[in-house]
Order: sequence, then C-alpha cells, then structure tokens
Amino acid sequence: MEEKEKLLKEIKELWSDKSLPKFAIAPELLEYLELNDLIELKRKILNSQSCLSQEQKEWLAQFRKE
Repeated sequence: MEEKEKLLKEIKELWSDKSLPKFAIAPELLEYLELNDLIELKRKILNSQSCLSQEQKEWLAQFRKE
C-alpha cells in the first residue's frame, strides 16, 4: 500500500503543474485506481513533458525511477 500512496502523492504533485496537459479523470478519483493504472498514468504525465521548458523537465526528473 505504501507504493500506491507514494504514486498518488507523486501524480498529484505532477498534476499540479499547470503547464501539463489535462487528463480525463478527476484527481479525487485517483485513489480508486489500481497500482498498474497509477504507474501508467504517471508514465503518461512524464512523457507529456516533451513540450516543457528545461527547468520544468529538471524538476519533473526527480520523480523518475532510475
């Protein structure tokens, strides 16, 4: 459960960046998603950063797993 809570926190932090495209799910519904769904959502958010500035990319990089 800790991994899911960590993912939820990371996704909500990523989502708070107003320059990212909006996703078709309400943030309050995230907690009901399965772990695999959250991992995929986080991947999509991180992939959407291709149009972000270098400063934003550096900030988002801290959420990537090595």
